[in-house]
Amino acid sequence: MVFYELGISSLGCLLVAGNDNGICFVALADDPDRLVEHLLEKYPHAKQQENDTLLTDYLIQILNYIEAPTGELDLPIQMEGTSFQKSVWNTLLQIPAGQTRTYTELAMMLGRPSSVRAVANACAANSLALLVPCHRIVNKNGNLSGYRWGIERKQILLGRERALLSV
Repeated sequence: MVFYELGISSLGCLLVAGNDNGICFVALADDPDRLVEHLLEKYPHAKQQENDTLLTDYLIQILNYIEAPTGELDLPIQMEGTSFQKSVWNTLLQIPAGQTRTYTELAMMLGRPSSVRAVANACAANSLALLVPCHRIVNKNGNLSGYRWGIERKQILLGRERALLSV
């Protein structure tokens, strides 16, 4: 069974969902109802959990990270996707906070330089916002590009990560 908690951050609403194996869904949006709709598309039987101290703790840690992204979040995650998607997501975990890579660089890190489009699609399919840092991927010209949770959020997250690194 998947349970979820909702919270509010400076980047909007945050939904964190998990099961016995760890966190399986993290998303950001302006509307909490939309977040729940997205969750229910993937996990139709998900329920809002009340008084789950572990899930609440995860939510608080992620909310704190949004406001002050120091280091990396070290939370139990459950990646659900194809083996290729999981390899992309695991490679994303190697990109340090405050740094970016292009889709091409990410494909090369995977040893699959001709798979740039597939890498981009895997990034777009990431259901673990912040925990799997697809916000650290940019276009080959260095410009910010598609981010499932909004380009403005991506820009703010990268700015906060970089600001904390320069302190």
